[in-house]
Amino acid sequence: MAAPAVVVKRAYKYYGKKDKPDYKPVLEYLDMTVEKGIIYGLLGPSGCGKTTLLSCIVGRRKLDSGEVWVLGGKPGEKGSGVPGPRVGYMPQDIALVAEFTVRDAVYYFGRIYGMKTKKLAERFDFLTNLLELPSGGRLIKTLSGGQQRRVSLAAALVHEPELLILDEPTVGLDPVLRERIWEFLAEQARNGTTVIITTHYIDETKQAHKIGLLRDGQLLDEDSPEEILRRYDCNNLEDAFLKMALRQHELTHRRRSTLTGSPDVIPESSIVNDSRYQSREDFNVVTSSTDVLTSKEKPERIKNGKKGRYKAVLIKSIQQFSRHPGGLIFSILFPIVQVVAFFSAIGHDPRDLHVAVVNHEAAMSPLGIDICRNKSITYVAQREDETCEQYMLSCWFLEEMEKRKLFTIMYNTTAEAKHAVAKRKVYGALRFPQNFSDALALRVTEGHAEDDIVEESTISAWIDMSDHQITNFVKLQLHKAYEAFARRTMRACQKNEDLVQIPVRFEEPVFGVADAEIVAYMAPGVMVTIIFFLAAIVTSTLMISDRLEGVWERSAVAGVQPKEMLQVHIVLQSIVILVQTFEMMIVAYLGYKLPYKGSLVTIACLLFLQGLGGMCFGFLLSVLCSSYTLSFFIATGSFYPMILLCGILWPIEGMPNVLRLISFALPFTLPAKSLRDLMEKGIPFTNPDIYGGFLITIGWIIGTLALCFLRLRYRKI
Repeated sequence: MAAPAVVVKRAYKYYGKKDKPDYKPVLEYLDMTVEKGIIYGLLGPSGCGKTTLLSCIVGRRKLDSGEVWVLGGKPGEKGSGVPGPRVGYMPQDIALVAEFTVRDAVYYFGRIYGMKTKKLAERFDFLTNLLELPSGGRLIKTLSGGQQRRVSLAAALVHEPELLILDEPTVGLDPVLRERIWEFLAEQARNGTTVIITTHYIDETKQAHKIGLLRDGQLLDEDSPEEILRRYDCNNLEDAFLKMALRQHELTHRRRSTLTGSPDVIPESSIVNDSRYQSREDFNVVTSSTDVLTSKEKPERIKNGKKGRYKAVLIKSIQQFSRHPGGLIFSILFPIVQVVAFFSAIGHDPRDLHVAVVNHEAAMSPLGIDICRNKSITYVAQREDETCEQYMLSCWFLEEMEKRKLFTIMYNTTAEAKHAVAKRKVYGALRFPQNFSDALALRVTEGHAEDDIVEESTISAWIDMSDHQITNFVKLQLHKAYEAFARRTMRACQKNEDLVQIPVRFEEPVFGVADAEIVAYMAPGVMVTIIFFLAAIVTSTLMISDRLEGVWERSAVAGVQPKEMLQVHIVLQSIVILVQTFEMMIVAYLGYKLPYKGSLVTIACLLFLQGLGGMCFGFLLSVLCSSYTLSFFIATGSFYPMILLCGILWPIEGMPNVLRLISFALPFTLPAKSLRDLMEKGIPFTNPDIYGGFLITIGWIIGTLALCFLRLRYRKI
């Protein structure tokens, strides 16, 4: 006797974990046989285990106990073709790329199987007429549910497989079209194709050669429709199904009353007079499906299979990416937007800062507080006795303030000025004493000054300290205004300018420039974080999208291996990351003249590796997360701690020792420092400060990829 197409023996498949309360069998001691060249109708209510059983048959899930033989071998064995080209699979979900056209969807699976373009075109035309498919240029996401199911069925039929597995293919279809599909399947069966079809329409399975009725994970019976009706003495299959269900309920109740526990596998001794548990030893099952392949078929499939799969996945990824305008804009243009936004918003001096001024010295003059507007007044006069007469020096100080964008608003009293600060009309208040110029002259020229002289020569300041950055800017500008004012005064009196400066001289800096900008310090860290998280978000979104839509699962059934999909994605995403790297460097170094003393090639390599690290982090998110929401939560939740701890916003020298150690292990800290050293110091790659950033980046790439493969390998299927 010829070997059956599918044999399932004593199959058990559990849901959940053994130590959890929801642990229960989805398939329970299930025996099933599907002979070659027949249509096998698998019936049963939702949740009875049909889809789980089909997943085990096509090799996407593993039984907890029992055996499955498909086309002479075990699914997943090398050379079995299952998963692979010997099976045509239509899952319950649509499982098509939404950005595909109708033609693309069918051609994608044809390419996986290595079909030639001419043959694909012929099959597409045939299936279009058979299934009344929409226009080949229509996008899948614009089709109705029924139209999408027809395209999904066409994708399963395109390569004329030996075994055709269809999970509820006729749901929502027109009755006339359903009848046509059944006629086509019957013709395929006559030509040797084996068909397993699940359906909710019990009556239509009368056209099947054999039916199996599944309930609560148990196959109640399997035989031809006529034999089922005869065996249970019924006129229709609904009544037969009801009798089987009642019989199962009685047997289950009887077993529970005799068994004290719930064994992993029900012992054979507990099964009495139940024909569905008859031994299938009379079937001749060969040990390897490679024996079934002819010598002509095998080399061709081996030769074309891998190449066709790579070609199909590559074209799919390109089409999927190019037809998603949001993703295209996000990947290509968003890095430019972010870099431009950073350079436009960060590092510039605050504008329109007003300071309240109470100038008692000017108020006591003949012209009042408007005296500082009189440009004809001489504030410093050199006498013949080489003494220096100073007058209204407060006006010079106010001029130096306005040169530094600190604009003054005059008030009559200190109370009014402080009230303006409290009302946030101004950022600070200054008070000049009545004898400011005379007292300052005495303070500078005399070796000793009384306390009242010191007090009269001191400018009092009240600053709004609630805004740390504005406060520091105002303080810095007041100090610079004083330095410029003091030098100007000493020059007018022909004295050494350094006499009135702090006794510390800042010489030419070893690295960088004297007036360093915060943007130059922050830019390296911002650039590595932008390219890292852009790659992470794009990668995780695309991978999760394929998985949630069922495209990954269906492609795997067609024979596409996870590593092949990952490799194609790595190649395409690497190209995108390369484009992003050049975009950022052009904007930063040419557009905004960011300094760089080191090798631009080394800088580009470090940024590119950071993008690859982000892509690998995206892979990890996609295998760990079951939804977009969870992925975004983890990405956002990891983004802020990494930013806070990597030294971009605050020096790591100010952190506790434990946080500093954590900071050095993050993907941004050392790479940002290496990039900054390349830009500011021009240190060569051989320096540990530079290659340390490369090592931590490569370490993150290897580590995240290892976690991905471990997760994929040990995920329970």
